[in-house]
Amino acid sequence: MFKLLFCNMFRRLWFVLFLAAASVQPREVRAQSLPDTLPPPSPGQSAADPKPCPDGRISQVLIDNHSIFDPAEISGRFDWAYRLVNALHVRTRPRFIRRELLFGPNSCYDPLLLAESERLLRGYPFIAQANVFGLLQTDRTWRVVVETQDEWTTKLTLGLRWDGGSVRFEKLALTEENFLGRGILLGGFIRERDRERELGLSLELPRIGGSRTDTRLSWGRTRTGEFFEQGFQYPFIGEIGRVAGRQQFVRRQTSFPYSLGSSPNRTPETPTHVLLPMDEQRFELTVAGRLGRPGNLTIFGLGFSNESLVFPGFPEAVEIALDEDFDDPQPGDSMAIESVRHQTLHSPGMRVNLLIGQRNVRFERFLGLDALRGTQDVALGTDLAFTLGRSFGSTSALSGREAPANFYFRFRAGAGVAPGAFLILLAGGIEGHRISSGDATSHGWKDLLSELALMFYWQPADSSRHTFFARATGVGGWNATQPFQLTLGGASGVRGYDRSALPVGRRIVFSIEDRMYLGWPWPDLLDLGVTIFSDIGAGWAGGVPFGEDTGWRGTLGTGLRVGFPAGSRSVARVDLAWPVRAEGLGNPHFRITFGDPIGLTRGLVDNQLARSRRLPIGPDLFQVQQP
Repeated sequence: MFKLLFCNMFRRLWFVLFLAAASVQPREVRAQSLPDTLPPPSPGQSAADPKPCPDGRISQVLIDNHSIFDPAEISGRFDWAYRLVNALHVRTRPRFIRRELLFGPNSCYDPLLLAESERLLRGYPFIAQANVFGLLQTDRTWRVVVETQDEWTTKLTLGLRWDGGSVRFEKLALTEENFLGRGILLGGFIRERDRERELGLSLELPRIGGSRTDTRLSWGRTRTGEFFEQGFQYPFIGEIGRVAGRQQFVRRQTSFPYSLGSSPNRTPETPTHVLLPMDEQRFELTVAGRLGRPGNLTIFGLGFSNESLVFPGFPEAVEIALDEDFDDPQPGDSMAIESVRHQTLHSPGMRVNLLIGQRNVRFERFLGLDALRGTQDVALGTDLAFTLGRSFGSTSALSGREAPANFYFRFRAGAGVAPGAFLILLAGGIEGHRISSGDATSHGWKDLLSELALMFYWQPADSSRHTFFARATGVGGWNATQPFQLTLGGASGVRGYDRSALPVGRRIVFSIEDRMYLGWPWPDLLDLGVTIFSDIGAGWAGGVPFGEDTGWRGTLGTGLRVGFPAGSRSVARVDLAWPVRAEGLGNPHFRITFGDPIGLTRGLVDNQLARSRRLPIGPDLFQVQQP
């Protein structure tokens, strides 16, 4: 009876949220249903709305949406290729662009709404450039021009890495990010990261029912079972939105791969991973609102969540992979079972969560930070987010176990400054839970996860084709009762080592890069650049299964960076990285990655830490995410 009442309550709350998303919008947003052009009103006045506008009114909104290449600029011996690409591409529809605008004909002219609309458009991965500006007319009204240029949206992604003389497959995906020009994402993918092979489909639909609610669906198969992810999200619209909400459901059957480290004398019979089967199910429903003005916003939210994580067949189901052969694992031995046992004590539970945040930011545009010539919107200022959760009596839907009482907390903070030619970003967080009932031996703080990242960009005014980048990160976990392990190697760690090398529980990594834009051979077609980089880092066992104290390890590397089309905000990298050892440079590691593996585009959240994170809930997750 309790479960039935609880589900009904969730459905009603989400229905209320959906109605709010469709109706509680600024008047400027609802005005988009008006025609493009209205009869010019008298300066600062309107017959339909006598309220004066200090800066005048908007009389016309002109949408100028370009394809990938501007026909007016196509010339030369490759003009046929430009025209072919344009012919194969479906431009973003003017209707979709217009619905993103926070203003319409007869709205008051407000530079803030123009700037926020421009930033919202650039937030979509299929829009390379967006400019929104006003032209003052002789009658003192405004004509607003919205110019956009598309990215190439049909993408075939291939992920490969070269490890120890052999090429290993990581990913193959075919994705259309802007189906029929309507902002719909359709994709199919095969992902293989150790034991975590996934074969599936994904679908993302923006603006359901004409509202600003988005939905995401993803489903398919893993090596050990199935997965299904579903979510609705109504984010805070730019810096002016007042309400937000999110609902998501995740069900996944997979295995957690514990790395045993890399052996220099590895053979086909060498154990490389211990595999722990997992079956997880998570549900969340949260609503939030904010008070204040843009640049000084206070956020409050309330939500419910339910989490279950079980380990079917443990301990007999634990397996060992030999030489990374995950298709033919062997039964786990007693040592492997006992090594992971203390990370099979996850506490299921239903929680009520309180969200509090303070956001004091402004946005500034930068050119060529992670992309070669693309623009990025960067939040400068401070952003604090705090979540408190308290469990209450419930039974896990998967395990049937009664959840112990526990208190959950999550804190994240970010800051950014841009003095002169520099950009400095700092972000970090900590989360965990405290158990206060049940077995006395299980009391105390559990699953404490913490991370800190500092990023530094420098673009010398006298050398505009260079971007110098530096990053320092620290990541760690304590008292983990659910699967958790980091590695020091990998594309976002010390890049001269494989992702499975050097298992640790805590690590710090320092990286520096010189990213150079070449400007040839076809600057109108694509962006081409090179990079020189170096990493140094260290890791500590930290009580995780098979963890080790690595000492300091270093890397030297170089790579090629490609952006298509010219001016794109996305980049593909081909890198070679050599580990630095006492006897000299070791064997190089070859990687192809889409998007910079480190940098602002990839984000300031560690991906390895994220796979062990409890269901993240916080005010920072309700913003419209910028690339």
